[in-house]
Amino acid sequence: MTTEENYLQDVERMLRGIDSAHRQTVLDDLRGHFADAAELGRPVDETVAGLGAPAEIAARAREEFGATDADGRAGAQRAWRALQGAAVGVAVVTGVVVAFLMPSSMFGMRFADGTTFADGSGLGDALLVLVPALACAIPFLVPVPARTAVTASVGVTLTALIAITAVTIGVFFVPSAMLTWAALITWMRLRGRGFGLGWRIVGGALAAAPSLAVAAIGLPVSFGVPYRYSTYTEVGSGASIGVEFWGWVLLSGIVALGVLIAVGYRSPGWVLAAIGLAVLAVGLTVGSILMLAFVWLGGWWLTIGLAHAVVTPSRR
Repeated sequence: MTTEENYLQDVERMLRGIDSAHRQTVLDDLRGHFADAAELGRPVDETVAGLGAPAEIAARAREEFGATDADGRAGAQRAWRALQGAAVGVAVVTGVVVAFLMPSSMFGMRFADGTTFADGSGLGDALLVLVPALACAIPFLVPVPARTAVTASVGVTLTALIAITAVTIGVFFVPSAMLTWAALITWMRLRGRGFGLGWRIVGGALAAAPSLAVAAIGLPVSFGVPYRYSTYTEVGSGASIGVEFWGWVLLSGIVALGVLIAVGYRSPGWVLAAIGLAVLAVGLTVGSILMLAFVWLGGWWLTIGLAHAVVTPSRR
């Protein structure tokens, strides 16, 4: 992304509280300044310095056109609904899988292999697994002024439930908790100063972190990757599990997506979210306790990718 594109994107972010038609007028005017400067051979950095910081541009625009929070609220509303809706959906699917499809032996219950939580505990107890989904849905039922407090309360409650039930089923709901926290942060930031370069860099780094961690550890290792998705050899008294070639390709691709997210492209967020959703689905259905790591990893990538995609303006 060029200096000019970065500058215009930052200005557009600062203008969220300005009417869309006036916002477009300001951006078109700035593009005209850059075009004129280019014709005169003036350096882009000099042009940027002459125009002033994005916050100064936004302040002048508010003085000239007046401010309306309608567009900012609409963007925050859309982003929040996408993330909190994803939290509800993931919690519903997770609850159904854990209660009715996954063998109870997967999370420490003393039932015969193949027996589900519903088979061993009864339908009533099994339906309690859907409580996280109901909790994630509560913020949709409250007035907008209460949304921040209620979403924060749901995030705290989910996190506490996960910690309390970590030895059994709670750990499977980590992705829903991550999505809820992302929804809260997005809702608060988009109604304020929004997300700048620093946030994008952090998001890209977090997306790439698991891949870089695997590379730093240096596989083969003795944990973390199920047999069907890895190479497997016996080393001494323990098992050595290493990632296949295609797995390294995927991890390298995630690093590339992290870089593009940091730069500010929107589409890599959607791609990362899709990959995260696929990894999460595999983690819930493959039938091995080792896949719990994939549930967390899928939720991690889904949260980061979706959050980036819904808060990043479309590039012209």
